[in-house]
Amino acid sequence: MLRSLITILMLTSMSASGGQALYDSASPLFFDETSLLELKPVPALKHEALKPDIEAKEALIMDYDTGLLLYEKNIHEPMPMASLTKIMTAILILENHDLSEVVTVESDFAGLEGVRAWLRQGEKLTVGDLLKALLIPSAGDAAIALAEFHSGTVENFVKAMNTRAKELNLIHTHFVNPIGLDSEGHYSSAYDLAILTKFALHFPDFRSIVKMDKATISSVNGKIFHSFESTNYLLNSYLDIQGVKTGTTDGAGRSLINLARNDQGHEIIAVILNSPNRFQENKSMIDWAFRSYSW
Repeated sequence: MLRSLITILMLTSMSASGGQALYDSASPLFFDETSLLELKPVPALKHEALKPDIEAKEALIMDYDTGLLLYEKNIHEPMPMASLTKIMTAILILENHDLSEVVTVESDFAGLEGVRAWLRQGEKLTVGDLLKALLIPSAGDAAIALAEFHSGTVENFVKAMNTRAKELNLIHTHFVNPIGLDSEGHYSSAYDLAILTKFALHFPDFRSIVKMDKATISSVNGKIFHSFESTNYLLNSYLDIQGVKTGTTDGAGRSLINLARNDQGHEIIAVILNSPNRFQENKSMIDWAFRSYSW
């Protein structure tokens, strides 16, 4: 309970101050005491509606503004997280680089497992375009290119990921790679991922990218193009989905995090880990929350 309160206050403070204004290289997270006094609408249960029957191993609904939990199932159990990993990869890049910076792809990705944007060794792209490749189709080669650009090696980047996880109080999270490939010691929980997502959403560039259903990027010389589509099939549905991230591996199963907005503009974060039907279950959770709660 104490950990949850501290984390919620920390992230509420960042929300009131625009997120990035609270970041400082010497002190990664700190409080603006006056912002904690700002009142946020608190969700209240309107009626005892029947909760959705969720088969996913873990599930959670969090009110975005307050961090209050509206629904939970096994939310603190560490388990593989697949490409939801790339949320942390994006955070480190957004905290430390401008979107206009140019990245030279250093590695040859022949044989890389998982989704790829088919980047070419020696190709030059902007950080902004690589973030699109990272977050829209979930390209592993974009994750490696960004990691090497930021830290020199993937190993050093992973160390930075784990340092940031500790700073964000993610006690059930540990990273082994920046992609989300199944590896021993690579895990997170529904609660930690909700907190991580809440933090990432304070970056306007993250928000704008994760709700794109498709994009085309190019090398800086305009000679090489990469087109791709989102794997989040709830985008452009009847729900007002602001996007975030999908993830799938054999170990993690099918997982999904979505930011959804109701007619009054209130937002919730819906997390599903290892689900037999992630889109239907995520949709059911969001429908239930907006029917059952008022702000």
